[in-house]
Amino acid sequence: MDTGYLLKRYAVVSVITMFAVLVISYLLDVFAGFDIGSGGSIATALVPAMDAGQTYARRVRKQPESGFAWKLSAVFVVINAALGLAFSLVFVMAFGGLADVSELLSGVGPLGRAIIIAIAFAIYWLASRFFFGFGAKNELKMQEKLAAKKQP
Repeated sequence: MDTGYLLKRYAVVSVITMFAVLVISYLLDVFAGFDIGSGGSIATALVPAMDAGQTYARRVRKQPESGFAWKLSAVFVVINAALGLAFSLVFVMAFGGLADVSELLSGVGPLGRAIIIAIAFAIYWLASRFFFGFGAKNELKMQEKLAAKKQP
């Protein structure tokens, strides 16, 4: 399978998911007074990873090999982090708050930032790996059910 297509699709689905999380977060805050906080950001990694797994299974018709899935999930994290950073910078520049972000990051210190980044990478990597495999597994099950329905 062409992993380039899978990575491009992952990037597109990531951007769409980031925008959707932003809109949902805003609407929940305005209409329900509920703040989803930073925990909602994990959806920006889970949804595209699951979509990538489904796409992989649809094209290859098998579960991804474990080593391939781990490697690809690491690339997913890098793509998601780069897009998330760009998305956040555009948002902060458009609506202000760069000083708040800078102050928050400077208070943690370099070692603290490194630890936070390492922990976030590990969480996102594990989540991406799990949901990539989960998406592929669900797609294969769905294909089996569809094939069974077609049989008389």
